[in-house]
Amino acid sequence: MLAIASAREIYDRLGEADVAATGLAGGVYDLVTTCLVDEHLRDLKPLYREVSRLLRLGGIHVLVGFHPHFIMTAGMPTHFDRNPGEPVAIETYVHLLSDHVAAARAVDLSLLEMRERLVDDRWIALKPRWEQYRDHPVSFALVWQKGASSAGCRGE
Repeated sequence: MLAIASAREIYDRLGEADVAATGLAGGVYDLVTTCLVDEHLRDLKPLYREVSRLLRLGGIHVLVGFHPHFIMTAGMPTHFDRNPGEPVAIETYVHLLSDHVAAARAVDLSLLEMRERLVDDRWIALKPRWEQYRDHPVSFALVWQKGASSAGCRGE
């Protein structure tokens, strides 16, 4: 993935790091995004701690993931091939949305917005075998703000 991104020549810098310990400077980012990661973490707390450390006061974290209902209903085994004939399975964990709220609130992140998406015609057009999951929650997005509960930081 890094090689593909690098070939685009649009990024100042690319790197690989643990989402719970990125090694990036703390307190300087306006935006941190996390996409399709949380379901592969046994514990959400280290992710949210690192996100909070990275964000400046008033900074935003957007997290997008598979809905826990979908993981429990459909199962979401994630498989990759490191090399041809070398399959790798990645562990998938179910985290309730309340687990996200608890982990985020513990590190001064306040929920600004939440969206959930259902399996609909567009999903089924891409994945016809998902017809059996029509109208089931498939994904969610959470928008957090650091220090939003503190006076004076909202909108700065």
